[in-house]
Amino acid sequence: MPAEVTDEAAASVATTHRLGNAWTARRYAVFLVVAATLAALVAAFSLVLAAGPLGFLQILNISAFALASAWTVLGFWNSIIGFALLCFNRGGFGGGRALGTMVSHMQLRTRTAIAMTVRNEVPLQFIARLKVTKASLDETGQGACFDYFVLSDTTDPELIDEEERAIGAWLAAAGPDHRIVYRRRSSNEGFKPGNVRDFCKRWGSDYEFMVLLDADSLMDGRTIVRLVCAMEENPQLGILQSLIVGILPPSLFARIFEFGHRHGLRCGAAGAVWWQGDRCQFWGHNAVIRLAPFSQYCEMPYLPGKGPFSGHIICHDQIEASFMHRAGYQVRVLAEETGSYEGVPPTLLEFAHRNHRWCQGNLKNLRVMAAPGLAAIDRFHLGVVAQRFISWPAFVVFVLLSAICAATWPAGVLFPSSAALGVYLVWLAMFAAPKLLGVAEAAFRAPRLYGGRLQLAAGGIVELVFMLLLTPAIMVGATIFMIGLAFGRALVWEAQSRDGYRLSWRTAATGLWPQTLCGLALAAGLLATNAAAVGWFSPFLAGLILAIPFAVITSNAGWAKDVGLCRLPEEMTVPPEIQAVADTLRRSDGAA
Repeated sequence: MPAEVTDEAAASVATTHRLGNAWTARRYAVFLVVAATLAALVAAFSLVLAAGPLGFLQILNISAFALASAWTVLGFWNSIIGFALLCFNRGGFGGGRALGTMVSHMQLRTRTAIAMTVRNEVPLQFIARLKVTKASLDETGQGACFDYFVLSDTTDPELIDEEERAIGAWLAAAGPDHRIVYRRRSSNEGFKPGNVRDFCKRWGSDYEFMVLLDADSLMDGRTIVRLVCAMEENPQLGILQSLIVGILPPSLFARIFEFGHRHGLRCGAAGAVWWQGDRCQFWGHNAVIRLAPFSQYCEMPYLPGKGPFSGHIICHDQIEASFMHRAGYQVRVLAEETGSYEGVPPTLLEFAHRNHRWCQGNLKNLRVMAAPGLAAIDRFHLGVVAQRFISWPAFVVFVLLSAICAATWPAGVLFPSSAALGVYLVWLAMFAAPKLLGVAEAAFRAPRLYGGRLQLAAGGIVELVFMLLLTPAIMVGATIFMIGLAFGRALVWEAQSRDGYRLSWRTAATGLWPQTLCGLALAAGLLATNAAAVGWFSPFLAGLILAIPFAVITSNAGWAKDVGLCRLPEEMTVPPEIQAVADTLRRSDGAA
C-alpha cells in the first residue's frame, strides 16, 4: 500500500462501510426477485404440461427449462435495474459511480507495470496496440510512472523470430530510456496464469500496481491514470476496471455482434454493479491489479486427477477475483465505457471456438467452489458463470423434449393453450430485453453516438435477428462439445484468429454440419408428427438449418460500415488511440 493514507482514502473506507449493508440488502433483494421470477416461469410452464399426463419426460422437460432459464432471468433483471439507474437516477448508482468521485487527484504517486501477455500472436498487431497505449500514457505527462512488459509464451518458431525482430526494432526506436522489457518463456506451463505468475515472482515487488492486457487490448492513457489514481486513494481496492468494448470489427459478424454486446453490456453491467458492490465481475484483462495481495493470495491451484477438468486453471479471472476478495480486498467495476478496448472474433467459427474454451475453463472452475474461506458472493460468481454454459445444453434438451410433447398434440392444433403461448412470448421477451433495453437507453440518453435514433432502431432489429440465428448454432455446438468433455475429450488452447477473413463454404460446412443436420432432423420429426407445431420451433430451426450460409455471409467485411449499419460510437468520433492502431495496421497490411 502507499506509505501515506490520504484523507480521501479514509473517506472511501468510511463510504465502503456505509455501502456494505446496502450491498447485502441489494443482493438479497435481487436473489429473491430472480428466484421468484424463475419460479413463476417454471410454474407456468409446469401448468402447461400438466394439461396432459405428467410423466418422467415432462418432469425432465420442466427441469431442463428451469436450468436453461436461470441465466436469462438474471440477465433480464440486471438490465432492468441498470436501465432504470442509467436513465432515471441522476445521483448515480451507489458502488459503481461512487468510484469516480474517489479520484481527487490525477498526479500519480506510485509505479505501475503495464503487462501484456501474448502467445503465438502476430507481433506487429499486439506491439502496435502496446505502443499506442504507451504513447497515450506519455501524453498525460505521467508516462515516467509506468514500465512496459511483453510477457511472451510464443512457441511457433517463425513467430518467435518475428516477435524478437519487432521488439528489437521497437527498443531501438525508443532509445536507451525505453522502460520496455521483453521476456519469453520456453514453455507455456500454467497457461496465461502461469505467465503472469512468473512476472509476479520476477518483478512484482518492484511495483504497486499492474495493468494487465491481452494481445488484443488497447487502453488510453487518461483511463489508465484515472483507474490507478482511484487505486492509490482506496487501499481496499484489489482489482479495478471499467467496461471493455470491442473495436475495429473486421467483419459483418463482428460488427453486429459488438453492437448487440455493447448495448446488452451497458445496462446489464450497471445493474450488476449496483448489487455486487465490492465483489464485481473480473474479466481478466484491461484491469488495474494491486500486486502485493495478488502475488500473495491469488496463485492458481493445480487440480489433481486426469481429464479435461484437471490440471492447470484455464479461465483464471473469477478465481483470482474470489481469492482477492477472500483476502479482504475489493473487486470493483466502473460501469462506464471509457477508453478500454479489445478485439472481436471475426466469424461464427472463431466465436464458437472461444466459447468452447471458456466453457471448459469455467466448468473446471466449479472444482474451486469448495475452497475454504470464500464468501457466498464468490461462490455465486464461480457457479453462475459456469451455469451460463450449462444452460445451453439444457435448452437443447428442453427443445428436443418439447418437440416430443408437441407430437402428442391433437392433429392440426396450432396452440395447445393460451398459457403456453404466454410462457413462450414472456421467455422471448426476457431473452431479448437486455439488448432492447440497451438500445432504448442509448436512444434516450445519447442517440447521436450511434448515428441517431433511426439507425439505432435499424441496428437493434438487425441484431435481434442476428442473435436469434446465432444462438441455436452456439447452443448445439456447445452441447456437442460438452458431450465430448464428458468422455474426456479436452480442447487444445490455441491462439485466436483476430484478422477478418472470408469464410469458405467448405470450411463453414466442415465446422457447422452437425448443427445443420440437427436442424433438418428436428424439422423432419415435427413435420412427420405434427406439422402445425413447426411454427413454435421456427426460430430455433432457422438458426440450425441456416448456420452454414449465416456463417459465410456474416464473415464478409463488405458494405455494413459504408451504410452505417450497427454503427459504433468510435466510428462517429474516432479516438486518437484507435485511429493510431488502425493506421499502423493498415500500413503493415500494405507493406505485406
